[in-house]
Amino acid sequence: MTLRKRVWIDRPVQGVLIGRVMLYWLCGLLYLGVGSACFEYNQRPDASMAELFGSLMSQWGPWMPSLLLVIPLVIFDVTRLSNQFAGPIYRLRQHLQQIEENPDCKPLSFRREDYWHDLAKPINSLQGELVELRKQVATLERRAQFLTGKPATIDATPTSPDTTETPSTPMPALGAIDDSGMLGNANSN
Repeated sequence: MTLRKRVWIDRPVQGVLIGRVMLYWLCGLLYLGVGSACFEYNQRPDASMAELFGSLMSQWGPWMPSLLLVIPLVIFDVTRLSNQFAGPIYRLRQHLQQIEENPDCKPLSFRREDYWHDLAKPINSLQGELVELRKQVATLERRAQFLTGKPATIDATPTSPDTTETPSTPMPALGAIDDSGMLGNANSN
């Protein structure tokens, strides 16, 4: 198992989990306390409140240290376990930011013990398609520059259907393009 450098990867998610652990622990203590108090009262209805409280403390006293010591261990374990699903989502978010800046970055990978390894394959596939599409755009820009003699940029931002303009003259048929992105003779096969 690889130890993580950061324990708190995703504070909102892990914080909710820790809050739930604390809530369940407190509810369990409250349930046992109220149940024990009711049992004691039913066993000795004529005893005073001080006697009932003393009896409860004599029963619960030896267990209190272990009850207080177990909750940090449970919190630690839940935090460590939550790293196995919060960590991959954290890595996924970082990877998507890297792809946005540089699509040719290394593929997404998770630690061996992490959950959701099946997320990496489609993300890496989309990343590969994005790299290929950017190469095709660069090739088209080189074609346009070759044909027009001016630098061309292709705006890949989507437009709404009502603002889409139809070109007044159709683009001429292009010949085969070699690996350098330059036009060749379409009939020279």
